[in-house]
Amino acid sequence: MSGAYDLAALAAAFTIAAAVLDYRTRKIPNWLTVPAAVLGLLYSSLAPAGVGPLLSVAGFAIGFSLLLLPWLLGGGGMGDVKLLAALGAWTGPLTILVIFAIAVGLACVMAIGVMTITAMSHGFSRARGQYLNSGSGGQNVAAEGETPRRVKRVLPFGVPVAIATVLVMTWLVVRPA
Repeated sequence: MSGAYDLAALAAAFTIAAAVLDYRTRKIPNWLTVPAAVLGLLYSSLAPAGVGPLLSVAGFAIGFSLLLLPWLLGGGGMGDVKLLAALGAWTGPLTILVIFAIAVGLACVMAIGVMTITAMSHGFSRARGQYLNSGSGGQNVAAEGETPRRVKRVLPFGVPVAIATVLVMTWLVVRPA
C-alpha cells in the first residue's frame, strides 16, 4: 500500500507546485513539467505501484491531447497541455480522464463564482468587459479607435487540476480494496 501513497503524494505535490506557479505567474514552466513527465514515465515503468510503461505512455498521450485543440484555438496555455501530459504519465489513461473531467467541472464552477463575485462587487459591465467580451475567444479585442487589449482569463487551469488530482489521489488511497 505504501506505493499507492507514494504515487498519490508525488502526483499531488507536482500538481500543487504547478498550481501555485500558474496562479502567481499565469505560466507552468518547462523546468517543472518536463522532468515531471520523465519521472512519471520512469516511476510508472519501474515502481510496483506504477501503471506500467505502456499505460504510462498512453496516459501521457491522452493528457497531452486533451488540451491540444483548445491551445491551438487560443483557449489555454501550452503549460496546461504539458501539465496534463506529465500527470497522465504518472496516472495512466483512465485516471487522467477522470482528473480532467473533475478539473473541467471545478473550473466551470470556479469561473462562474469569480465572475459572479466580480459582477456583484464591481458591476455587471465591468465583469462583462473583463471576462466576457463576446466573440473575442481570448484574443485581442478593441472597439473602433481603441488600443487592443487582452481579455483576462478568469482563473489559471492549474488550480482546478491540482484540486482534482488531490481529490482523485485521495480517493484511490483511501477507498476500500
